[in-house]
Order: sequence, then C-alpha cells, then structure tokens
Amino acid sequence: MSNMKVIAVAGLLATAATLSGCSKAAPSGQVAAVVNGKEVTLQEINAELQAANLPPTADKQTVQRELLQRIIERKLLVAAAEEKGIDKTPEYQTQKRRADELLLVQLYAKQQLALVPVPSSTDISTFMAQHGNVFAGREQISLDQIRFPAPADVSKLKVLEKDHTLDAVSQTLTGMGIKFERAQVGLDSGSVPTDIMKKIDGLPQGEPFVIPQPGFITVNVILSRKPISIDETKAKPAAVNAWRQEKFGQLLTKQIEALKSGAKITYQNGFAAPAKPSAPTPPSATPTAPAAAPGAPTNP
Repeated sequence: MSNMKVIAVAGLLATAATLSGCSKAAPSGQVAAVVNGKEVTLQEINAELQAANLPPTADKQTVQRELLQRIIERKLLVAAAEEKGIDKTPEYQTQKRRADELLLVQLYAKQQLALVPVPSSTDISTFMAQHGNVFAGREQISLDQIRFPAPADVSKLKVLEKDHTLDAVSQTLTGMGIKFERAQVGLDSGSVPTDIMKKIDGLPQGEPFVIPQPGFITVNVILSRKPISIDETKAKPAAVNAWRQEKFGQLLTKQIEALKSGAKITYQNGFAAPAKPSAPTPPSATPTAPAAAPGAPTNP
C-alpha cells in the first residue's frame, strides 16, 4: 500500500507540473507573440504598420495580424540565416552598417524637418509666385523629342552645341553612328525644377535643350504649351509642404558643409571628391522635383 501511495503522489505531482506548463500565461501587454523565446512587440507591429502606408478604410486589426505573421516568418528566417553563419560574413556586416547609417540619417532628417517653422501667408504667396511653373503658371508642354542611350563618354555629345534645330541634332547623331528614337511626348512643367524651367523658357523658340534621364539622354524642342488649371484649396497646403522641404534642404546643406569643414577627412589617391561640373550647354534639365503640383490634372 505504501508503494501505491508513493506512486499515486508522484503521479499527481507530474500531472500538476504538466498542467502548470499548459497554463503558462500567454503573451500580453506590449508583447504580441513569442517566437522561440524571442518577443515580438506591439511597437514592432506599429513600425510595420507605418511603413505599409495603409488607406484610412483598411481594417487595422486584420492588417496587424497579417503583419505579425510577416514578422514571425522574418524572425524564423533570421534564425535560419544565423544558424548558417551569414550574420558573420563581411557582406552582411557591410550591408548592415550601411542600413544602420541610412536609418540614423533618415531619423535625424525627420527630427530636423520638425524644427522647420510653418510659413506665413506672405511666405506662401511669395513661394507660389516664385514657382509659377508648379502653381498658377503650370503648363502641359508638347515636345518633339529625340531619345538615345547615354554614351559612356558624354563629353563627345558636346558637338551638339552647334545644332540649333532638332533636325540638325538628328543629322549629327546619325553621323556619329548613335541610334535614337524620335517622337512627340508630353512634359508637365510642374515636374521640372523652377530654375531649370526658367532656363528652358529663356531659350529662343525652337532651340533644343537636353533632359538627362536614368541611362538615357533626351534632346527636346517645344511644340506647344497648354495651361493646366490648379485647385487652390489643394495647391496652398502643398505649397506649405514644398516651402518647408526647401528650407529643410537649405538647412541640411549648411549642416553638411559645417560638418565637413570641421571634420578631418583623408582620401586614398584617386578617391578625392570630384570637381563640380560646369553648367552644360544646351541647358540640362532633370524633371524630378517637385512632384506633380497638387490640385491639377496629370493629363492634358
């Protein structure tokens, strides 16, 4: 009997221990899940939520659950990569350092942008007047355009400076053996930086101008212009944002210059900063900023 009691007591203890393990508290509070002992916090999910840039109508709870699954899968893959020793490789260390630096710069820029004041009504009126190509004077421009891959040595395109019509440019490129395409395309003046647009506007009628694009060169002549109507209720808030971005850019440029002047920087031979290029002729334009002006249609 005594042996039976001992066995019975041992059995009860084992059962109690099992039940205790099963009733261990589930993740709660700031912890959404635990993956092989590693916590996934609500802060991590919220960071994913911000990066997803969801529409206001999205079901937030459903999206959070989906994002949590992505995080869990990512952590499992991270663990698998660490088991392979990938986190110890030079390639990983280099890319990790780059990613860390980019994130720090991004957060620093966000902090500095918050310090830029909100402009006054006078500031905005002046800004919109100075950037007429984006706001009141925005136009849809029809171009006759020649497009060709950028050569390895762009300096040989200097011969195009003597050409004052697109037909002449066509003949020169043909003589150089450069294949190109010619077509009529549209250009929104709001997509061209104001200083570049002023240079284009200052050219004689029919004078070609260059717009470099990633991997390509385009030579253009204006055929016609058509005004684009602007919704003032949308344009002004965007002008506020553009004004602050411009001031932020100026602030950051000054900070970088000050940091460089106060830093001790040495270069290996051949790696020093390149000399700033002189302004090209014909005028070079890169229509990348600001983005399409708000309140205006994107098509002619």
